[in-house]
Formats: sequence, structure tokens, C-alpha cells
Amino acid sequence: MIEFEDNICFGCGKKNKHGLKLKFKFDANTHNISSDYVVSENFEGTPKAIHAGIIGTILDETMITVNKYLEFITLTSELSVRYLLPARINETLTIKGWHVKKNKQVIENRAEIRNEVGEIVAKAKGKYIKITELPRPD
Repeated sequence: MIEFEDNICFGCGKKNKHGLKLKFKFDANTHNISSDYVVSENFEGTPKAIHAGIIGTILDETMITVNKYLEFITLTSELSVRYLLPARINETLTIKGWHVKKNKQVIENRAEIRNEVGEIVAKAKGKYIKITELPRPD
């Protein structure tokens, strides 16, 4: 898996004290990843529900992580999120992501989040542009 040196990514960075610190398990046979995750009240939107932007971030980070396990360095090109049910603060969510296809430099993935009773609370489609190296500040 590709890992970045600074570890300050908002979604997965271990050194970002304000970040989500998402961790995934990778299934090498199916190229799927999964995680169980609890979102704290720091990311609340409407009362007792996770902010929609955080849900979108989790789904995007999930699909980006699929790419990292497949050894692709990518940037998000398109992200489409469908919110189906409220995702509750302090509830264990099950997150899954998988690779769909690669066409030249564009990679397509999918992800979903389920609540504790197995209902899909949100799902996403993403397109990612494959790059050869990360942008560096001048």
C-alpha cells in the first residue's frame, strides 16, 4: 500500500489531531476494503447526526484508500454522494469500498456506509485521476 510521509491527511493521517484517523482492512482477493468506525460528537451536523460533509469525506477517503492499496497515486476528480438515512453520532458504522474499473488514467470506485442494523445510510461513486507524483509546494 502507498503511504504518505507526513501522516497529516484529514481522513487517515495518524498525526492529525483533528482528523478522522480512518483505518481499513484490505481483502487482496476482492480488492475491497472495510472498516468499523465511530464518529464523535466533534463532527455533528444536525442534532445527534453526523455532518453530511464528514460522511462525504469518509466515502471519498475510503475510495482513495482502495487506490492506495492498488498502488495508484490519485486525486479526486468526481465525487457523487447519495444520502439515504441519518448517520448517528457515536454509532458504529460499517464502511466498505471497492474498485470498479480503470480506463487509462481514470479510476472508478464505489463506497457505502451502513449503520448498526445494516441499513445503507450513504453511498458514493468516485472518479480518480491517476498521477505519477504528488504535487509539491514551491
